[in-house]
Formats: sequence, structure tokens, C-alpha cells
Amino acid sequence: MTNNLISIKNLKYKIGQNINFSLNIKNFKLNKSDSILIYGESGLGKSTFLNLLSGTISPQKGNIDILGTNISNTSSSIKDKIRGDHFGIVFQTFNLLPYVSVKNNILLGKAYSSIKQSKSNNDEIKELMDKLSLNYEDLINRKAYELSIGQQQRVAVARALIGKPEIILADEPTSALDKSNQKEFINLLFKSIDENEQGLIMVSHEHKLSNKFRKVKNITDICEINND
Repeated sequence: MTNNLISIKNLKYKIGQNINFSLNIKNFKLNKSDSILIYGESGLGKSTFLNLLSGTISPQKGNIDILGTNISNTSSSIKDKIRGDHFGIVFQTFNLLPYVSVKNNILLGKAYSSIKQSKSNNDEIKELMDKLSLNYEDLINRKAYELSIGQQQRVAVARALIGKPEIILADEPTSALDKSNQKEFINLLFKSIDENEQGLIMVSHEHKLSNKFRKVKNITDICEINND
């Protein structure tokens, strides 16, 4: 069985007709247990790159292969299924439902995936919360808006990791955290990918966390960018 999780070849993406922003990617790969930090200034296409990988936007040309399926020209429903089954995504703004409990926010990470549900067990939420230093008894039924910023971040991570998805994408995930919580967050991600042979891609405007990652690349090393 191949170790390859993501493969991109000869990709071209442009926003609209009148906006001078485009990305060209000749080759990119993510393998099992890979960890890649992609850094660069704001406005250079880091979030666009993640959106292409997860299928929320589509390229005009080229192939994006996810676990053996070329998603470049597939339907939105197939892309949604692949994203739901095989991706865990940590958003910069967390994207928690503020008036929903911690438990149900975490469960959303596998709600629409029979594959993730088959890899889960009844104790997984507690196990994830314990690893993230979230007190299960105290927090499981609290609403997301009642949590501190650090707690919200860790709930968002638990939601991304539940069901052991093969691919973890993290978009500026440490921007709202202090140094202690940043270190805790990174350690958890690496513990998960080591245990489950997941692939991790994290984008950031800086690379101060680079010592943990197997590969560190500037976005301009991956993409030919035109934003004139």
C-alpha cells in the first residue's frame, strides 16, 4: 500500500477574471507521518493552498490526488465526502458552535463520516480531552462560548482529531495562543500523527515552531505566485 496521502501535479489556480492572483504548483506530496510547516507573509496564498487541498475550491488545471482519487474535476458531493472522511481541519478562528456543548462540538468532527465513526469508540472524546488537558467532567456539557480561548482551541483540535483522519490541515492555529498553549498544541498534533501515521500540513505567517516539523517550506517554494 502506498504511503502517499496527497499528490499535486501541474496545478493552476486563478481567482476570477479581473483579479491578478494565481497559484501554479508543479509538484507537491504529503506522505504518511509527514509533517510540513508552510510559512510566508499574509496574502501569498497559504489559506488558498489549504482550500485547494481540501476541495473547498477547485483549480482550473492540474491534478489534486487525495488517497488515490483525483478531486480536481469531481462533484462537490464527492469532495465533501472525501473531506469529511479523510481530513481533520483546525481553523484559525476555531469555528466552534458557541451555544453547543463541548461534546457535540467535538462530535461534529465525525458526524458525517461513517469511516471516522467506524474508527472511533465510546471513550475517544474523553481520551482526546485528557490528552489536551481539558477536564472531562467539568467541561463536557459546557457551551463553547463559556470556555477560555485556550480551551476553545483545544476543543477545536479534538474535533479535528476525532475518528483518526489521515490528513490534518491547520490554518494559523497558534495565532490566538500564548507560548505555553502553543507548545502544548504542537506536542498534541505530533503525538497524534506519530501514533496514527497521519500527515500534517500547517500554515503560518512565521516559522518559529519549525524545529518540530520534518519539512519546512516557504509558500513560494511550493507555489509560483502572481499577485501583481
